[in-house]
Amino acid sequence: MEPAFATPADPNYGRTWSFCEFTFNPTQLFANISYVDLVTALPIGLTLEGDGTHTVAPLPDGAVDRIAADVVAQAARDGQPWDQLVIRGGDGKVLRVISPQNLMAPYFDQPDRMPFRTYWDAYIDQVWEKYRGTDLTIDLQGGRGVLTGRVGGDTLTFTGGHSFARPTSKDIFTCNHGPFANNPGDPDDKKGLLARLAAGFNRSIMLTHPAQPNGATAADYYQGTVSNHWARVVHANSPIGYAFPYDDVRPDGQPDVSGAAHDGNPRRFTVTVGS
Repeated sequence: MEPAFATPADPNYGRTWSFCEFTFNPTQLFANISYVDLVTALPIGLTLEGDGTHTVAPLPDGAVDRIAADVVAQAARDGQPWDQLVIRGGDGKVLRVISPQNLMAPYFDQPDRMPFRTYWDAYIDQVWEKYRGTDLTIDLQGGRGVLTGRVGGDTLTFTGGHSFARPTSKDIFTCNHGPFANNPGDPDDKKGLLARLAAGFNRSIMLTHPAQPNGATAADYYQGTVSNHWARVVHANSPIGYAFPYDDVRPDGQPDVSGAAHDGNPRRFTVTVGS
């Protein structure tokens, strides 16, 4: 359980802390470093030894300051509140940089005040208009098939019957709200569609790549004026790590950028602290 890292009233607000995630069950040990919520000045790295050796590198020295500077620069370019993602201590030094969804979270019940609330609106309109007359194909990968979608009215419907309402900025940044809500009872193929749609929006490749996720590379991500610039900046300054919840979606044959390590026969799991 994390401290309330964006709430000054929390007694841990002025402290530097970090975390990693892992699940250990009869099938495997699955671990990852995550920047879905924030990056801090206390970098975490992982090494998992088992049938192989899996290493997840921490943020390099100075990365948090560079990420803070880059999101401030992005705010100056587009007038959006990226600079509000930076949280500083009383001495002015960067304590942490939080993700857009965590800047938005305190206002979920006050949508008229919520930062970034209309950020994706024009992009969503363009995507919906494009796929009224063009097929959007999504490869579920792993031999699970390719599904084709078209927009009718305000709904994107795929072969097989799964449909998604028009998302909002909140839905895209959180990847777990509205049409992108990850409902436990949903079938696996719908969850596969959801993950690839959410990734495509955050990476701003929905207009440029009508086949998802294959056909794109990491060089194509975050090139749009409207994009998840938090994720762009994090990836530009870190060797690996989740920058949004479905950052583990990747084209076939492309490297993993998500910072996950897993092994079915784990022998040693090491967490390192520091750059």
